[in-house]
Parts: sequence; structure tokens; C-alpha cells
Amino acid sequence: MNNKLLYSIRFSILVSMACLTNVAHAIGYSEGDFSMDINGIVGGFYTQTDCDVAPDSSQWSTFSACEYAVDNKDTASVQNGFLPGWINFVASYKTENDLDLKGHFGFAPGTSNPSKFGGRIAGSENVGDIRNISLSISGDFGKLVVGRDAALFQYHATFSDITIPGVGTHAEAAGALNTTFGAVATGYTYMSFQPQITYSTPVINGFKASIGVFQPVDIQPDPISIGGPIYNVLDTPMLQGSMSYDIEGGSKLWTSFVTQKAQLSGNTGREITATGYELGAKWVWDGFTANLSGFKGDGLGDGVMFVGATDKLGNAVETQGFLANMGYKFGDNQLSVQYGVTENTDIEGAKNQSHSIVYVRDISKGLQFTLEYTSHTTSQTGFSDSEANTVSSGVLWYF
Repeated sequence: MNNKLLYSIRFSILVSMACLTNVAHAIGYSEGDFSMDINGIVGGFYTQTDCDVAPDSSQWSTFSACEYAVDNKDTASVQNGFLPGWINFVASYKTENDLDLKGHFGFAPGTSNPSKFGGRIAGSENVGDIRNISLSISGDFGKLVVGRDAALFQYHATFSDITIPGVGTHAEAAGALNTTFGAVATGYTYMSFQPQITYSTPVINGFKASIGVFQPVDIQPDPISIGGPIYNVLDTPMLQGSMSYDIEGGSKLWTSFVTQKAQLSGNTGREITATGYELGAKWVWDGFTANLSGFKGDGLGDGVMFVGATDKLGNAVETQGFLANMGYKFGDNQLSVQYGVTENTDIEGAKNQSHSIVYVRDISKGLQFTLEYTSHTTSQTGFSDSEANTVSSGVLWYF
């Protein structure tokens, strides 16, 4: 770690501690069988990324190290981490025939100045998205979700990422995509929040299964460094499913899949079927938590679903990877370590890897301080590595 990163650790701790303030409580209102709750997340991070990218360095992935830094140079920022800002409005109602209705509206703005992959101006923030707008109906039959919500494929892998309360990779994007990337594309495919109609069974002896139809999306190559034909004729839905088994004490086993067909436009008759599947496990014992998950895909993509899924000729690309982490909570403190890797098996030696060390301290109820170091390496046979090293710290208030 060079002197700039050591300086950044000291500076970012001071910045984050200076942000600590008194906290309030979320708002809740109820009358009879109706209730309305407002909750959210707010905060931010100071990040310093040291880029090491040579002229012959590999950047085979949409999510290559320092891909979004201006001239692949070092970048400093004050921004959101892997979590955006978030404000949720949740309305609940108990019907006369014992159905639980819930309407969820979730808005996720960012904190950065307007930017386009590193280029920034001192103007009003204009980065944000709507991640949740859904209706859920629950009862003895299980649960039905209609609308935009968290998807099923790699859901548990995404939420096992220890950089969720921190930053992870691609801090050098400087807020252009509203958040950083955590360990996305270095161990798992991001689940995304997607339009869906999903049914989940009740939990029976620890088992639960879910199946859903989802709005189909384009299946395409890396739009930045490769380009090529895009499969964008979408006449059938995307299908996703998952199954999990909860073990007493907080441990869990899970599996999930995704599949979708698409055709090239222009009446070419060319079609592709993209698939992905995963297995995962969580182990909890005393103050220790460990997670291990792995995935394999054909036309799946290497980070965001179906992006980087094909080569420049439109052929499906095969990817695989795994994410492993372990953490220990002692008092109000938690220290965690993580390693993840995603491979493109159609390119010799093509890997995206990340290592993270994350320290989280609970300052008070709902208020967390995070200090993190993440290294990100993109490699390929015959090329130099692209490397990014990021130090970050910040505070988040969950209310």
C-alpha cells in the first residue's frame, strides 16, 4: 500500500468521524388494520482509488479494474458506497379474509455531483433510480409479489457481500452510476431490481421455494470495449427461481437459476438462450459468519445480468465464479475479509478478482462507521494486469 493510500486512511477516518451526529427515529403511522411506515438509508464515504493500468493492461470486462477512471488515473471522491441513499414508503393492510397487503415505493438517489464516469461539475445531483415499486399479497398460501423488486437469481449471494455497508470496487466511477459496485463481477452477478410476478411458498420446515416471470432484457456484449450485435427481440419472459433452507441459528443453504431467450432484430432468425445457476451456503456460529457461493452461466454476462454476455460476433460467452467471506462480530465491532473471482472461460486467463477487508462499528442504533480496503485486479493471458486499490471510510444511518 503506497503513501497516498496510507494518507487517505488517516484523512478519511477524520472526515467520517466528523460526520457523526445525533439520530432520530423512522416514522410510523397506524389506524385499525392500516399502517404506513417510512424508513431509509442516508450517508456517504470518502474514497481514494490508486489505479495501475499500463498501455498493454487487460480490460476484457465491462467491469475491469479502473475501467471508469479518467485516463485510468487515480481518483478521489465523496460519494455513496455500494448502497445508494434510500427512502422507502411502505403501506400495509390486513384484509377481512386475513390477507396481508403491502405496497412498497423505494427511491434511491445518489450524493455525487453530476458526472459521467469521472467527469464532474459543481451542480445539483441528478443521479437516482426507483428500485422498489411493488405490491405483495401474503397469506397461508405463501406470497405473491407484483411490480419492481429484488430479483431471485443470486439474491443471497448479493446480500452476503461484506462490502454492502461499505464501497467495494469501482469507486473511481465517482458516482456516475449512483453507487459503487461492491464485489459485483468479482464473484457474483448482481441480482438487480427487476419488474416481476413472483410466487413464494410458505416456509415449511425451513424450506422455501420461489418462481417468477420477469420482464426480459437485451442480451448483449460488453458495450464499452467489444461491441457487437444485440439480441433485443424479446417475445418471451425471463424466468427465475430459487430454493432455500434455513438452519437453526441463522445458517442457510440456497440455490437459484435464471433463463431467457432473445432474438436479433432485422428478421435474421438468430436466437440465443442465456442461462445461469448458483449454489450457496451461510454458516453462523457464535460471533462468526461465513458465506460461500458459486455460479456458472452461458450468455449470462460477468457482472450485470446479460451485459457482456456475448462476444463481438454474437456468440454466447461462458462465465463462472465464486465469492467467499468470513466475519467476526465482537461487541459493537465487526471485522470481515472477502475474496471473489469471476472468470470468462472463453478468454484464456481472463479473471476479475477482488480482496476486501472491512471494519464496521455500530456507533448507536442504526448508525454505522465503516473503514475498508479493497483491491481489484483484472488479468488475461498475454497482457499486463489492471489494478485498483481503494481505501474508503464513511457513515451510514439506517432509520
